[in-house]
Amino acid sequence: MTIEGISSSQGDAVVGEYDVVVIGGGPAGLSAGIYAKRAGLECIILEKGVPGGQVLTSPSIENYPGFPEIPGMKLMDAMSDHARRYVDIKEGEEVLRVRGGDRFEITTNSGRYLARAIILTTGAIHRKLDVAGEEGMVGKGVSYCATCDGFFYKGREVVVVGGGNTALTDALYLHSIGCKLSIVHRRDSFRADRHLHESIRKNNIPVFWNTVVEEIVGKDEVTAIRLRDLKTGAVHTKPVNGVFIAVGEVPSSQLAAELGLDMDQGGFVSVDKSFRTNVPFVYAAGDVSGGIRQIVAAVHGGAAAALSCFEDLMNPYYRR
Repeated sequence: MTIEGISSSQGDAVVGEYDVVVIGGGPAGLSAGIYAKRAGLECIILEKGVPGGQVLTSPSIENYPGFPEIPGMKLMDAMSDHARRYVDIKEGEEVLRVRGGDRFEITTNSGRYLARAIILTTGAIHRKLDVAGEEGMVGKGVSYCATCDGFFYKGREVVVVGGGNTALTDALYLHSIGCKLSIVHRRDSFRADRHLHESIRKNNIPVFWNTVVEEIVGKDEVTAIRLRDLKTGAVHTKPVNGVFIAVGEVPSSQLAAELGLDMDQGGFVSVDKSFRTNVPFVYAAGDVSGGIRQIVAAVHGGAAAALSCFEDLMNPYYRR
């Protein structure tokens, strides 16, 4: 819908006005779009790339209910096809800035959208080691999600790289399913919670302290890693089948900052159990809001955010 009285010059055109604009087309965004539209809200999804998010890079997914095994791209194609039955998805539409007011103003590389509400599902990106062999071996032995890919390495030799809560939790999970693993950490002590330290010790999981990964070796799949001791400078090669990298995530929270949303120390958007933020009519779901980094959790968050949005637009909670 074009809005009268607002400039429509090139790059400044008002494309349309909606009840809610969903920013991000991963699992959370697609789920939010479906539930918002089915609730009767005028909705659009803006995605700077193609729908699917990080799931597109997963060669195989075995923990999404209803699909014992399915490539990530195939699962996301099915989700996006489903969403398109209800809601328009604008691909290649990058949101450049957002502003509040009587209506939220969302400016993209194609124009402007006005909305009564916003659902942020902008995701997060994994921190990388930026070492030789890492990028080429993603999906071939390099993974950033132990609960997603760990099952494939049961009984095989793997390493977990990192020393925080996520790294140690991943290590304990991989140990519990029968992987043969070691931890590689660049410092001489973990940054994780004490109970995780104790669990690592009690389970006799070996740790390479003061050590960094120099290279991930392999052609069709990972076969080894080259490790360097930071104290001695010595380099050695360790045969492994899998490398689980857990050195943190960077949430895509620039737009959240522009909107004045509360965020934790890691930059993840703070939400309540209904996925409301501290700003009325702004919601966040999926990886940008932290929590469990799983497709099923993102789908739940997107649906819950859309239903909260519907409830608030009908009967604003902050006026009750």
